[in-house]
Amino acid sequence: MPEWTEIDAPRLAALRRTPLRATFIERPHRFAARCALRGGREAAAHVPNPGRLTGVLAPRCQLLLDGPFPATRALPYTMVAAKADSVWVGTNTIYANRVFPALVSHGLFPEFEATSIRAEVVHGHSRFDFRLGGMMVEVKSVTLAGGGAGRFPDAVSARAARHCDELAALSMAGHPAAIVFVAQRADIESVAPEDDVDPAFGAALRSAANAGVLVLACALDIKPEAATRARRVPVML
Repeated sequence: MPEWTEIDAPRLAALRRTPLRATFIERPHRFAARCALRGGREAAAHVPNPGRLTGVLAPRCQLLLDGPFPATRALPYTMVAAKADSVWVGTNTIYANRVFPALVSHGLFPEFEATSIRAEVVHGHSRFDFRLGGMMVEVKSVTLAGGGAGRFPDAVSARAARHCDELAALSMAGHPAAIVFVAQRADIESVAPEDDVDPAFGAALRSAANAGVLVLACALDIKPEAATRARRVPVML
């Protein structure tokens, strides 16, 4: 297994250098959580993750929050991480995309040209997370874990399966393409499709790999301020 690489990653929180500590109470709907701040005061937090966060959010688990944001926002805080057993897990899906350029610049993915990177690239009728040189790249945030492996997705994701199909079509047309799984937790040794949750995604991912799409993964060591280290892990198809 590759050694950890120190990385200079963006902070988990946008407003705060060090996130607030809180305790999880419940998730009344997909994008909101009730939390208890230190001292017992309740607060509402945005959950920037459309997945179930299975095995991550549990009653009384520790949370890290950003905020408070201006009163014009519906929810004053944003959940940026939760503690699963002894490991911090990043709960903001977009953080995987934010940290990706740092992973490339620190040499985690020598398959890519680090000299040219663009975000949110439109190609035909599709939009991809990044273009590195001539390669289109989609980044997927992994929070679910089981048996030492990161698992994706933790909820049915027709969108993720569609991304696999779009990248496969690009690859078959002669355009290089890749899918990168960024596990926002340090306690995994590999990444694999979660076929029990979304068999259609697993089938689409394997078809994409067979079509020549690179399928890569890494794990992040999440600390309260930011991801501090990363290492490559294999993808088990």
